[in-house]
Amino acid sequence: MNKHSFKYWRKVMRRAQDEKARAIIFDIDTPGGYAGETADLITRVMPDLTIPSIAFVNPEATSAGSMIAFGCDKIYMHPRGTIGSTGIVSGSGGTIDPVMRSKIESLFSSYVKIVAKEKGRNAEVMKAMMFREQEYEFAEGEVKVPKGELLNLVADEAVLEHEGKPLLADGICDDLAAVLAAEGMEGVEAVRAEPRGFDAFASWVGFVSPMLISVGLLALFMEFKTPGVGIFGLVALVAFALFFVGNNLDGNVSGSWLFVLFIAGGILVILEFWVIPGTFVAGTVGVVMMGVALVLAMVDVDMLDSFKDTQYGLISFSALVGYPIIYMTIGLAVAVLGSILTMRYMPSLPMYSSLSVSKTLPPGTGEENCNSELVGKQGIAVTQLRPAGRVKIGDSVYEVTSQHGFVEPNTAVQVVSADGMRILVDLVG
Repeated sequence: MNKHSFKYWRKVMRRAQDEKARAIIFDIDTPGGYAGETADLITRVMPDLTIPSIAFVNPEATSAGSMIAFGCDKIYMHPRGTIGSTGIVSGSGGTIDPVMRSKIESLFSSYVKIVAKEKGRNAEVMKAMMFREQEYEFAEGEVKVPKGELLNLVADEAVLEHEGKPLLADGICDDLAAVLAAEGMEGVEAVRAEPRGFDAFASWVGFVSPMLISVGLLALFMEFKTPGVGIFGLVALVAFALFFVGNNLDGNVSGSWLFVLFIAGGILVILEFWVIPGTFVAGTVGVVMMGVALVLAMVDVDMLDSFKDTQYGLISFSALVGYPIIYMTIGLAVAVLGSILTMRYMPSLPMYSSLSVSKTLPPGTGEENCNSELVGKQGIAVTQLRPAGRVKIGDSVYEVTSQHGFVEPNTAVQVVSADGMRILVDLVG
């Protein structure tokens, strides 16, 4: 199970609810998934369903899969099915800090109690699957879990009687048709929910978001390096449009206001490069705005609601923005690497060669000495220099750049250097 699966499931469950389906059946075959998203699903989304929810373990429901089955109204096992081993592990494969592990397990212990009470299940069964601190015994000793191990039930064990009711599962079924028959729904049409159209597009965009970020940023870099071409700017616009639209359809925070924030940040970066170079304020603010817009656009709306829910406190801030930041970091790293390679090999590219002049000009025929006669001359600032602006020297007005930042109008300045690219001035005296 991946993060996009959870988003699609939530959407399907709400649609089934709205269309008054007879039931929702989870055909489960998974080694696990994400704890936070699973907790959100079984404590916030599934309890709101007014139609029956049924889990068919076919054949594996390990870790997060067992939690989803536990949160359903009914559970059926495939004859070769297994369910359990729900211990919480680090998504990166590393060791969880002991204090953090205690906090997480305490929270999930609460979730188990909530779900067990609502679904009429034995909370000790789920705890035995999740925690190893004590030994457990069920079904008059037929199922034993030694201390230090996690409970994992096969089909025959899951249906054993315990305290007057099935230990966990309501029955054993060979296939989905048998599940329907067991629930008195023979002949009912079963619609398999699979992402198509916009749903498939949204899932695809959510999956390739890092690549869209890297393509967009690299295209922007190419546009700055080859101004006037326009093709790279168009590529960047398409990449980021797909990113924001796709993430919006994928159930993330992404919306028009974030796209506007991103564009505004891009405009500030352009101003920094071409209008007010050297201040770094506009560029820095612009980069921050663009980064914030990209990260927030990938935040799951439902996860955000869980984060703001003070009753359960299901989602931590790191869980909320962790993957968006990781995706953003990957996209940025690939874009930086692509920019370095582009700088290294761009002169040999056909497009770049057609835009550049490879012929060497003889000394004295270029603009290397353009305006060199102005060096040492004084003038008066006609406009503010921030640091760029205009200065009147003699009878002519020149575009100049201040050597030391902001200069007020009508201030006397002196030319300290001049070449074909810019005229640099400093305060007189």
